[in-house]
Amino acid sequence: MANPILKVKRGSGTPVSLQVGEIAFDTANKSFFIGTAEGVLPIAGEHVFAKKTFVSDAVAAEGVLRAAGDSTLTSSLNSEISRAQSAEGVISAGLAQELLDRAAAITTEASARVSGDSALEGKITVEKGRIDAILSASGANSDTFAEIVTLINSVDATNDTAFAGYVTSNNAALATEVTNRTSADTALGGRIDGVETAATALTGRVSAAEQDILDEVSDRQSAISGVQANVDSEASTRAAAITSVQSSVTSEASTRATADTSLGNRITTLENVSSASRLTDLESDVADHESRISALETVIDGGSY
Repeated sequence: MANPILKVKRGSGTPVSLQVGEIAFDTANKSFFIGTAEGVLPIAGEHVFAKKTFVSDAVAAEGVLRAAGDSTLTSSLNSEISRAQSAEGVISAGLAQELLDRAAAITTEASARVSGDSALEGKITVEKGRIDAILSASGANSDTFAEIVTLINSVDATNDTAFAGYVTSNNAALATEVTNRTSADTALGGRIDGVETAATALTGRVSAAEQDILDEVSDRQSAISGVQANVDSEASTRAAAITSVQSSVTSEASTRATADTSLGNRITTLENVSSASRLTDLESDVADHESRISALETVIDGGSY
């Protein structure tokens, strides 16, 4: 009788289903599986024990990706901060220059106004002297303003016309200067409003960038927590599987011990009978066993899945 070889069910990849207690071997991944009431459970081999390495590699890869993402985000944030600071510097410099230009313009205008007032004062003094001279030379008793005006108009019509023209011209120049100053003040106010608007927009962009950083940090922490939870779950599953296998091994050892005891009892019983009877019974048992083994050899191979 040839020595029978017990073969478990074989295939490539994880078996789709197994009967409870049925064992299968994955030839591609060198892994063992056993059928349970809950489904197919990996119990040994590279497929099982490589998972921790896989999870560790996944965690390491995730760490590398997060570090690269954080580096990119930090670089982008630094670039944005540098650009914002540069823009603020330009705006600040422009505003400072504008203030200097306005101060210089106001100083120039004030100087011009002082010079104009001084010149006007000199001309008024001259005209007053001329009027006083006219009044002194007049024989009329001019003691009212109307009389004085009438006297001036009758005595020095040429100078009176020139003085009136000068006053009109000066009033026009003053009105023009007031208009120019009002326009300049309005323009300066508009530019200051623009600077304030730009500063407000820049503050909003910086705040948005800070919030993006906080959101990214939160996402990375959540991702790391998720990976850690998967690792813990996988470790718990593997521990449960090992416990189940150990229980199966213990049960099998108990069953084998019981079978060995039974076999010993049978041997003892056989030893107590006569040699001829024992031989006859043994030959009968051997013949029966050979018949049964021959029948089993056709089905003892687990086949494939």
